[in-house]
Amino acid sequence: MIKKQLLEYAVISGEILMIICSTAWITGWESVKYIYTIGTLLFAVGRFMTPHQSNTTVTLRRLYIQQTIGTVFALISAFLMLFYNTINGIEIQDYVIRSTPSAWLLPFLIFVILEVYTAFRIPSELKKIN
Repeated sequence: MIKKQLLEYAVISGEILMIICSTAWITGWESVKYIYTIGTLLFAVGRFMTPHQSNTTVTLRRLYIQQTIGTVFALISAFLMLFYNTINGIEIQDYVIRSTPSAWLLPFLIFVILEVYTAFRIPSELKKIN
């Protein structure tokens, strides 16, 4: 029971750090990207280690997979927020990769959409089972 509570706290505190830092990013404060990455890692560890019910429906399994995909997009957004300067200008064969400081926003938006969708759908599906 304690492990489950710790994982829930990790997910919630990671989400809070992500929300605060994603809104504070516009200020240009350099440490925001490190705090955002810490929050994302907390969130991802809590989300990946949280056990799910063993007797789930196909819909619930799909929703849990969507949650996992959203968590991967959150990790991608943290990576892009940290390393956009390093990525900018890399040449791969004949292509040059261009990156901007706001490159992390698209994966973050995908994460937010998937997170909001699954946050409402999973409890309603769990009510149908119980």
